[in-house]
Amino acid sequence: MVFKQRFLFFFYFMTFLLFAVFSYAFLDPNLTFTSIKSYLFFQKELRAFGLANKHLLTTFFLLFVLLIFILYLLLFLNLRKRKADLRKILTWWFLIFIVLIFAYPAFSHDIFNYIFNAKMVLVYKADPHQQVALSFKDPMLDFMRNTHTPAPYFYGWTIISLLPSLVSFSQIFISFINFKIFSGLLFFLSFIFLDKILSLLAVKGKNLRLFLFLFNPLILVEVLGVGHNDFSMMAPALASFYYLTKYKKEKKLSSIILFILLLAFSISTKYASIVLLPLFLIWYFKSDFDLGFWGSILLFLIPFSRPLDQLHSWYLIWPLTWIFLSKNIKAVYFFCFLSFFSLLRYFPYIWYGHWDPPVAWLRFFIYFFIPVLSLFAWLLYSFWVKLRYDRKNLP
Repeated sequence: MVFKQRFLFFFYFMTFLLFAVFSYAFLDPNLTFTSIKSYLFFQKELRAFGLANKHLLTTFFLLFVLLIFILYLLLFLNLRKRKADLRKILTWWFLIFIVLIFAYPAFSHDIFNYIFNAKMVLVYKADPHQQVALSFKDPMLDFMRNTHTPAPYFYGWTIISLLPSLVSFSQIFISFINFKIFSGLLFFLSFIFLDKILSLLAVKGKNLRLFLFLFNPLILVEVLGVGHNDFSMMAPALASFYYLTKYKKEKKLSSIILFILLLAFSISTKYASIVLLPLFLIWYFKSDFDLGFWGSILLFLIPFSRPLDQLHSWYLIWPLTWIFLSKNIKAVYFFCFLSFFSLLRYFPYIWYGHWDPPVAWLRFFIYFFIPVLSLFAWLLYSFWVKLRYDRKNLP
């Protein structure tokens, strides 16, 4: 059984390694990270392949998504039988982390906007919330997107984004790697606080929940592979709830102060975590309130207030992180199931090679209608099984 587990983790790691290579087929034509000859050859071949073989690229992507989620499920089933020991499997997470640091952000250019917004502060002495990238004559504009809009996040993210920039020495590749590492550290910090909260609340199946969070393919791809900054909001939100939990048990003033400060900081990065505040108050006065479930529902619904073409896959990271605090393990499994469709949503974009119609509607169908129909079918099946059981046990 130990050999089987190691084999599955090795295969899981290798699949992400192949994804890291595969991601360079999406490399922007105007971007070159280094002048090393071997890299330039690799870049030229992969980029040419990506431009000329959209449908084959789509096939590779579909195989990757199917394979990585099948392995995710097999690992979960294996660890459930053996009682997961996180100390033994964390090494595999760090190996995947290292590999995905070097992956190209295949499905989004947001990381380059993070880099440039920090550059606006440090180099151009400008406020990225008041000015736009197009105001500056900078070579980065050749491979950026959304250069006509100011920074969409609040000042909390802008402030902490200066940290990876300060040690980047104005080099795009070093900046790229530093922001990836920064996103990964925030991810791991979220894991640490999730572990602490589950321990404080004595939640059953803690290690399995932590595995499902730490090794979720959508989170690994979006946060480590693409470099999205969603854990700049979720990490302090989890930390704030941890200190609220401690205050409820110990009544220490320092805990309530840290709760307020961390929640305020979380809100100052992406706003969305403000919906957790009333739920925190309900949970504080009513301990049986399922904060994990209802917090996930609200965090899931918030993105639907945006236009259809701005309903991005990585927004599922918010409820997917919070659901692991839920008392309802079936809800945990459903959000993990939903993460498969969230990653699969990139299929229409890769197939068509753009974000124009009908891509937005196809993405919405994959993300919403298929999971809802699946949930409805499962509920009908559960009802039918229960009905048959009740009939068999009639007196």
